[in-house]
Amino acid sequence: MSRILVIDDDELFIKLMVHALTQRGHEVDFALDGLDGSKKFAATTYDAVVCDIVMPEQEGVKTITSMRRARPDVGIVAISGGLTKFGGKSVDILEIASRLGADRTLTKPFQLSTLVETVDAAMSARRPSGAQTASA
Repeated sequence: MSRILVIDDDELFIKLMVHALTQRGHEVDFALDGLDGSKKFAATTYDAVVCDIVMPEQEGVKTITSMRRARPDVGIVAISGGLTKFGGKSVDILEIASRLGADRTLTKPFQLSTLVETVDAAMSARRPSGAQTASA
């Protein structure tokens, strides 16, 4: 079993993601913004983080960057609706998140089964070769 932190400002979406990951056998915590997520991340050891990009209090790119710096071994999945406007230009914020430390990205909306597979892949990408985990 792995411990996962889900950070998103949409409470209903969090409930769906937490349910899907819990059904897979993971222990899941959640936060409604990047600031709260960063506090929980600092206080607890997680195997993976699922982090929305556009959120109040502290946006996801900053959250992911600080988490990657603090814990290079944690699997990080960035999620977002996709392109965002900055200065009149469309910017792929998931591409930016990937460059700044996310192991995998997902564009909303996505299937919950895809989320579970993507989180597992992100954790595998950070696991030392030969390391095993208990299967759910």
